[in-house]
Amino acid sequence: MEIQRIIFGLAGGLALFLYGMFTLSEGLQKLAGDRLKKTMELFTKSPLRGVATGAVFTAIIQSSSVTTVTLLGLINAGLVSLQQSVGVILGADIGTTITAQLVAFKVGKFALPIIAIGFLLKVIAKNEKIKYLGEAIFGFGILFVGMNFMSDGVGPLKASAYVMGLLVDFGKTPFFGILAGAIFTAIIQSSSATSGLVIAMSMQGLLSLEAAIALMLGANIGTCATALLASIGASLSAKRAAMIHLLFKVVGVLIIVIPLPFFVRLAAATSSSLPRQIANAHTIFNVGITLLFLPLGFLIVKLVKIIVPGEIVEVERGTKYIDEKLLSTPMLALANAEKDVVRMAEIVLGMIGDSKRVFLNDEKKLIKVVSAKENSVDEIDKILDGYMTLLSEKSMPIKDSEKLSGLMHAITDIERVGDHLNNIVELAEKKEKEKVSFSGDAKKNLSDMFEAVESIFGDTVKALGGEDGGLIENIFHKEGEIDMMEKEFESAHMKRLEQKTCDPRAGVIFADVIRNLERIGDHSDNIAHMLLVGF
Repeated sequence: MEIQRIIFGLAGGLALFLYGMFTLSEGLQKLAGDRLKKTMELFTKSPLRGVATGAVFTAIIQSSSVTTVTLLGLINAGLVSLQQSVGVILGADIGTTITAQLVAFKVGKFALPIIAIGFLLKVIAKNEKIKYLGEAIFGFGILFVGMNFMSDGVGPLKASAYVMGLLVDFGKTPFFGILAGAIFTAIIQSSSATSGLVIAMSMQGLLSLEAAIALMLGANIGTCATALLASIGASLSAKRAAMIHLLFKVVGVLIIVIPLPFFVRLAAATSSSLPRQIANAHTIFNVGITLLFLPLGFLIVKLVKIIVPGEIVEVERGTKYIDEKLLSTPMLALANAEKDVVRMAEIVLGMIGDSKRVFLNDEKKLIKVVSAKENSVDEIDKILDGYMTLLSEKSMPIKDSEKLSGLMHAITDIERVGDHLNNIVELAEKKEKEKVSFSGDAKKNLSDMFEAVESIFGDTVKALGGEDGGLIENIFHKEGEIDMMEKEFESAHMKRLEQKTCDPRAGVIFADVIRNLERIGDHSDNIAHMLLVGF
């Protein structure tokens, strides 16, 4: 029965603790909305601001894992640099200690009233924000119910000489405690839950401060597993950021382990309560590594670039010319918007050459370049669309209003050209995966089609930039030629398939590439008509 009580109490209590943490985090994230993510983008320009942002962000959502995964997403999108991520990572580690500090308070006896209040707010409240607050309070209460079950569940372990001896060994030989804490945290994906369990065990007198600190140090390493997993398939910078997180923790633990007795005495001096001493040790450790590593951030970045080698794909992101302050001067705002539209089109023009080299020359390294540029184009499209919508509400001459309308249609066409080029790269990956080969004639047709499309879109970019000299008429003429090329090349390819001079599996891929290229000609034609009428 004692074994059953231990297993059920520990497993059920841990499940409730994790559920409470999840519910608390979800409620707070809904309450904050997208503002936290936007704040992270904005306040990472200096190391200290990055630390503050990471700490506040994590303290609010109660999850360093969510912070690091969000940060990796921003790095992956090119919105936060690797250097900027250093401060945020360190700040997140400080923010996550808030959970341990809360758990160290003996508020378990208030858990049920807290749950009742949270439930009532969630169910009865009409206001959405109050509902989210109720959800967060409900999760907070559940967290402490789980804490109580864990504490009661591990109580009988005091009677086991083997378990007590093992826990004593964690204090005498910190390596085993660190290893256990790291593995457990990596499995459950929550350092806060590990901290909660350690504090629960300390409340039952199962752990000495030395053993508890060893487990807590291990939890700090184990929490890096979430970021490492999230970095799989992400950009090189995101992988490096995950490695920076791991380096901070591992090196920090190694530094602390050497003078561990001194660190234990320092933690013991902060409070007469063992749970509070453990929580304080957790905070001191993370504040300490922040103070140590923050000034060395640039060296850490250099080291990680050696550990995780590779070439970063540098792609211009965001708009360059528009400014909301200029909206009060519509003519100037429109002129700057036009510059960013041209810049957006130039990025797409570069994608045509890149996608050609990927498909025809098997230059795989350019796959990520095309993908990064396509993401950049999508981002610029979204920003410009919002900006020009605001501009359309301003009073301006009819001619300028028509020009604005034309530009809004143009960015849609440009963005869709980017989508077609991304489709072609995906077809190149399919070709490679399925080992599909094309005949020499098929490759020549595709090369000619790429050149025609690059030529027509190059003229479109020049025309958008204000050049004339018959460019629009050239675009109309070239679009007609591209339509004819599509029909001619598809017919020729069908004959090659019938004569078995080309891989049968190539038929669908060839047709899809030709169709995507022809659509680029259509979008160029759309932009040309807009320029003819609206400019």
